[in-house]
Amino acid sequence: MLFARALFLAGLMGAGLATAAPTRQVPEGGRAIEAVARGVICGPVRGGWTLSSDGRSIRPPAKADENSRTIELKVAPDEALCNTSQDTVTVIATGAFPRIDAAATTFFPDDGRVDLRGANLQGVIIAWSGVPRTEQAPGPLEGQDLCLSPTAGNKPSECAVPVRQGLPTDAALYWVPPYGKRGPEVTTYDASGNVVDPETFRLRPGRIVLTQALIQSSGIDLSKGPEGAVTVSHPEAVASVDCGLSRCEVNDNAIAIRHVAGVDVSVSLRLRLAARVFFARGDALEQSVSATLPVLACPLAAVEGTVLRDADDSALVLRLDPSCSLEPRSLLWTVNGERARVERVVKTSEGTYGLLRTRGTSSQQVTITATTSRIDGTVVASTTAETVPLPGPRALLEMKDSGPIDFIPTNRPAEVKVAGSGGVGRFVLRPLDGVYSVTVDGNTTLIQGDATAGGFVSLRFGYRVPTLPAELATMDLVSVNERVQRVVREASVPVDIANMVEFVCADKDGQDQSLPPSRPHRIEYKMRNSCRVIVHRERLTPEQGNQEVVLRINVTKADGSGRGESSLEQRMILRPQGEQRVVPVSGNLGQYDRILVQVSHVADESRYALNTTDRPGLPSAQWTAIVEGGFLRLYTMATIPAGLYRATAPSGQLAINFGVLSRLAMLNNEGQERLVGIEFGLMGLGLVPQSGDIQFPQTLAVVAGLGLRVPIGPGAAVGAQAWVAREFRGEIVRRTNGDPSTDRVVPSSKWSFIFGPSISIGNVGFNL
Repeated sequence: MLFARALFLAGLMGAGLATAAPTRQVPEGGRAIEAVARGVICGPVRGGWTLSSDGRSIRPPAKADENSRTIELKVAPDEALCNTSQDTVTVIATGAFPRIDAAATTFFPDDGRVDLRGANLQGVIIAWSGVPRTEQAPGPLEGQDLCLSPTAGNKPSECAVPVRQGLPTDAALYWVPPYGKRGPEVTTYDASGNVVDPETFRLRPGRIVLTQALIQSSGIDLSKGPEGAVTVSHPEAVASVDCGLSRCEVNDNAIAIRHVAGVDVSVSLRLRLAARVFFARGDALEQSVSATLPVLACPLAAVEGTVLRDADDSALVLRLDPSCSLEPRSLLWTVNGERARVERVVKTSEGTYGLLRTRGTSSQQVTITATTSRIDGTVVASTTAETVPLPGPRALLEMKDSGPIDFIPTNRPAEVKVAGSGGVGRFVLRPLDGVYSVTVDGNTTLIQGDATAGGFVSLRFGYRVPTLPAELATMDLVSVNERVQRVVREASVPVDIANMVEFVCADKDGQDQSLPPSRPHRIEYKMRNSCRVIVHRERLTPEQGNQEVVLRINVTKADGSGRGESSLEQRMILRPQGEQRVVPVSGNLGQYDRILVQVSHVADESRYALNTTDRPGLPSAQWTAIVEGGFLRLYTMATIPAGLYRATAPSGQLAINFGVLSRLAMLNNEGQERLVGIEFGLMGLGLVPQSGDIQFPQTLAVVAGLGLRVPIGPGAAVGAQAWVAREFRGEIVRRTNGDPSTDRVVPSSKWSFIFGPSISIGNVGFNL
């Protein structure tokens, strides 16, 4: 709509500038009108226009289109001169004349509009002429606009037409038929072909309504002389003025006030408006305006510590003396000549405090000035103040149970401790939308990053002065960023492993039982394959963050060797609110197998929020369990006694012996055999001839007795034994050294008692 209005007005202005010839306009479908008083119209004509037989009159089309609504006709004194004539006349086929109810029409000069009421308002043009109060124009300004969208219905239509805002109440208003023009060169005909008097188009609204403050001044400045002036927006609308005991009169654009008593601090004015002029106060229309204006003499001071230096978009706080009745919001404020905006006003018994927002200054001193209005320009208060430098904010972030941290956590709050500024003010942490939020719990300030935020950010602080009155103490004089940047990320707090991981095995009745860590446990042999590790990811809360742990499962046999198929080492990242994960102890476990489960956190400072001053270590947990077995072990081993001593006569040393023995030994609670056991088996004795006088033959013996064994490794042991042997051998002989009288055969028994150290290898058997 605005584009259409601008395009239409531009067309009217262009046509007016380009046209110097006379213009005739008549409603479309009307009777023929005389285009020229003398001469003829050089035909032919187009677009539905009809040339009369006299050659001087022309009839408009019944329905004009855009191409035929306005045409330019060549005219000449007679037809013979048509080819050489340069004279023209413009004819316009306007729309139907509107029927405007002037008494119901309202003019709003402050709002810049005319509310029409009547019929056939579509396209009606309102032309105006006057001097707006906001313009320094040498003479009247003219303009026009049109009605685009009148209301529809059976009742008279209404249409708001914009005019120049700020026109005087006595501005001249005219209506122009749709598509028509207005000007001294324009002659308008009605549908009957009769000339219409230009004064017929003069619009005199039934009401002229003022919507903005009529009195522009906020006070009466008598500091420079005995006469003060009160500026009014529409002096032409004021019929008379009454100011009580003082003397006042209406001048060109103000009300002059004289003889104000020195003891008076205000003057009451009552303005009576001219006929048909009203002032809108809400929905009510009044013909008189009353106001009480103070006599300006206001002491002004800036609050110490609030005038900051080198701080962009900063605010300062000023105080007006209690004797001053001015409202700070009604004044125009400047700081060193630049405009300042009043953001907050607080009234106390000490005076009126106002918070002014400025662009900032780098000067050592500022001048603060208050004026009544942009039009009046009367200075009502002024002061100078020294500026103070803005200190830099410093903050420390601490997380409960973790100490100081150098990042902003996204999954849990951290406490913010702000260092003092060293002056009357203090810094308060401010939230940053989409990055972090701030909550205050008593004297504790908490910060938490947005769940979707990442990267680096500087904390934003507001500078406040707590000694200011009322809500000014909680207003930010300036916003400033911390000089350092902090990363925004999740805070992972190491949790107790025992609360997150369970080691579960079945008891002798097959019921699952959770085994506590750091204590030895025994597992029924028949339930040896029921053990499993359960990782409870569902117990993690978002505040605890992701956990990175290492799970190790080691299974060791009774002889100390590892059971590889049952061992496991796995690194896991546990996310909050996940599902349970079950890790079974695989493999077919044997008697007295030792199960060792270890779960520990991965020491990663980039993940965990670790205390920077006290580091007791990351939580970990360990479980130990042994599979129960028999009390005895019967097994076979190879034995190599390096040297056995035969105690039975003939006694002697048996060198290099070898045999296979079976050993029956008692087992302790951990499946380890006791030192002493019963041994029996076959031995080869004296496999290497001796160098002594007695020669023992190589002997196969069945031995039985007791043996003491000390393990030295998987399947290997050293020990000592004492056996009773049944020997299968030849005769024991002695050396005769060539003496025929010496008996070479030594009498001996096939039974003997032998003892000595040995080395055994192997452990093939079973538990009983």
